[in-house]
Amino acid sequence: MSHPAPISLSLPFVWRGRRLFAVPLRLAVCEAPLPAVLDGAARQLSEQAMPAGIDGLLLRDVVDEGWRTHAVHDDRIAYVLSRDVWLYLTCAGSYERFLEGRFSVKTRESFARDEARFVDEFGVGGGLDLRAYRGPAQLAEFRRQVAALGAAGNGPESVPGDAADAARAFVLFARGEAVAWVCLLAVGEVLHYAGSGEREDFRQWSAGSIVQRHAFGCLFADPAFRYVDFRPGESELKRQFANGAVRSAVVLHLRRSLRNRVLLAAHAFLQRRGAGAGGAPEASDGLRAPFAARG
Repeated sequence: MSHPAPISLSLPFVWRGRRLFAVPLRLAVCEAPLPAVLDGAARQLSEQAMPAGIDGLLLRDVVDEGWRTHAVHDDRIAYVLSRDVWLYLTCAGSYERFLEGRFSVKTRESFARDEARFVDEFGVGGGLDLRAYRGPAQLAEFRRQVAALGAAGNGPESVPGDAADAARAFVLFARGEAVAWVCLLAVGEVLHYAGSGEREDFRQWSAGSIVQRHAFGCLFADPAFRYVDFRPGESELKRQFANGAVRSAVVLHLRRSLRNRVLLAAHAFLQRRGAGAGGAPEASDGLRAPFAARG
């Protein structure tokens, strides 16, 4: 298997939420797309040979097969930096059938009441003022419209310019003002959840839930897409719409050496002691994206 070009990263050592120092590493970062994970083709990521001339491999969002946190093998040391639940949505069948299978009658009736209430107060022509955005020019307008809204997940500014053609964004308006948004990025047959946001004073109107339900309805209707990839992390939205999940992990593979054994043993010690001292949430948050690129 060929490896991606190595990049310089730093492994932070954190104690009770405070960064003590960081060790620079030269790593090849490897990850697999969701379809490869689901059909088992991604298992080879954890079995590939260690590349020459660099410190090791960083395996991002690979399936967690119950690995030990710290394991020494013949040619490497494997160290699990973080574990997570990889949530996804399979877009199979009709959207109406999905809603029926995912939500109770009572919940679906509540959705309908929320939307009717919103339309009665803010609707245009008897319906929602919901706008879709695609392509570079429209994505620029999308960013402008939602610039003042808070973000849940990554903000719209995190969508890189060269990914504008892949963006699928939706904005809900009330009296001409943007009040909620959701954005996804298309990569082949997979839509990657980029983020969402909602104006604070429109939470009582369920604006975020409304725009997300309609966005997923539009995406279900497009036969080009089979999955929505919600990684990384969890949120109420992801749990609400996901109909599949796998356990995932971020795993560091370093060459087997005395220096690396001491390095990773020290990191593991700080994580265990930090957890015992009430520092686990802060440390875990830092390890969700465990490495920071060095400038």
